[in-house]
Amino acid sequence: MICSSPLLLIDLDHTLVERVGGPDAWTPAFCAHHGIPAEDAPAVFATLRADRSPAGFTRIADRYGLPHSGAALWEAHVAQEAARTHPIPGVHAALAALREAGWTIGVVTNGSTDIQRAKLARAGLLPAVDAVCVSEEAGARKPAPEIFHLAAARLGRTLTPADWMVGNNPATDLRGAHATGLRTIWITPTPAPPLPPEHPAPTYTAPDTPAAATLLLSTPA
Repeated sequence: MICSSPLLLIDLDHTLVERVGGPDAWTPAFCAHHGIPAEDAPAVFATLRADRSPAGFTRIADRYGLPHSGAALWEAHVAQEAARTHPIPGVHAALAALREAGWTIGVVTNGSTDIQRAKLARAGLLPAVDAVCVSEEAGARKPAPEIFHLAAARLGRTLTPADWMVGNNPATDLRGAHATGLRTIWITPTPAPPLPPEHPAPTYTAPDTPAAATLLLSTPA
């Protein structure tokens, strides 16, 4: 089936949302709350970075004798990760303008399904997009072409060279999009830093997603 509506695949972290603090910012509070020595925070983070799942939290609970199941600790962690996430200013209006103009939008993101979907929900972005594809549930991570094709399939589409990918990470977003033949907008500070030789050049660069949306709305199909 031929579909005339323009298609946009878009990254989540640092493209649609930001979080308060770095990846390990939650660990000291977690340790303090559960009576784990503060000096063990890096080890706790390393364990869960290697297996960020209920099973990983079960190992932490067993190691420190915590009176909580891994599932309960995981559920609390997902809620905390969502709570420290906020939409980038102007993103809601940008997505609304694209959809008003007839764009179909799918989020393509690496990470845990529970956490990434909780972030989208907390940021109020689930109603603003047409599909979500998370690497954990997809069985493939960006830059693998499979996750881009799966995202398009969830939108009832097949990727074409007229379609777009917007994201901030050259290694995952740009390389993956290039491998599938997509046009790209790289979200990066202005002036853009030089790309390593192995990374394909984007079609455009933009300082943020609202600016990227303006480019898309003004670019001929």
